[in-house]
Amino acid sequence: MVSFASVALAQSTATKPTAALSSPATLASQAKPSGLPTQEQVEIALRRTLGYDSSLTWTIYDIRPSRIPDVTEILVALNKQQAIHVYWSAATQQAVVGDMIPFGPDPYAPIRAKLEAADGPARGPQQAVITMIDFSDLECPHCKAAQPVLEKLVTDFPQVRFVFQQFPLPASLHPWAMKAALYADCASRMDKDTFWKYVDTIFENQGAIALATADDQLKVFATAVGLDGQKVAACAATPEAQARVKKSMELGQSLDINETPTVFVNGRQVRSVGSIPYDQLKTLVQFEIDHAGK
Repeated sequence: MVSFASVALAQSTATKPTAALSSPATLASQAKPSGLPTQEQVEIALRRTLGYDSSLTWTIYDIRPSRIPDVTEILVALNKQQAIHVYWSAATQQAVVGDMIPFGPDPYAPIRAKLEAADGPARGPQQAVITMIDFSDLECPHCKAAQPVLEKLVTDFPQVRFVFQQFPLPASLHPWAMKAALYADCASRMDKDTFWKYVDTIFENQGAIALATADDQLKVFATAVGLDGQKVAACAATPEAQARVKKSMELGQSLDINETPTVFVNGRQVRSVGSIPYDQLKTLVQFEIDHAGK
């Protein structure tokens, strides 16, 4: 069993940035179900366990009921690195650090049921053997790195349906990600095939986009791939576009996504796609094809 202290020490030297869904300010303003520990109580527990190391800092992003009765799930980032899950039983003063994974003879059925609501731009057969769903943020460098890998998987597995879901992270992390999500959503409404070119163009120019000029740049990119940039911009400003992106984000949140990209293959969650050896990814996809629907 990995201890919280060892996880903390390992993460204190990590380099991957956190991709949490909520800010501490948001957490403080949210009403919590009765019986959950308060943020102050979690702070005290963290200080008691990790306070011996003055180089460690932490940010609490969420405190919520877990799927295990009487166990609280805490999302916390150490030294501004990738957020980790802590499952805490206040009654026993014990905690488990790590991810809770589906486990059983058909472990991904509940996730597949939720993912039936995924309605983002898609390619591949309508009646596919399995579905691969990507929750992505257009400002996220890890999503940019993953994109060519996912496109290669789509090419190598034409029997798989691929769905792109908008999941822009908070503006405190990615300032123009929401704008890009809205523009891309509208691009998909105007021309589903050109949408993929538009996404690739945004990823290719990711480093040159700034919040102050994002609208102008996103319009230029839309025109460059053959869309009407003015119409895309007008659509992106509508409540309907905002509602569609919000719906996609809420779907991701219902699946406890806290980083991008997060990909689901036949309901199996796969993180850090861009850093997994490609042969291993192919083996995983083929395995899920062989276990389609279970």
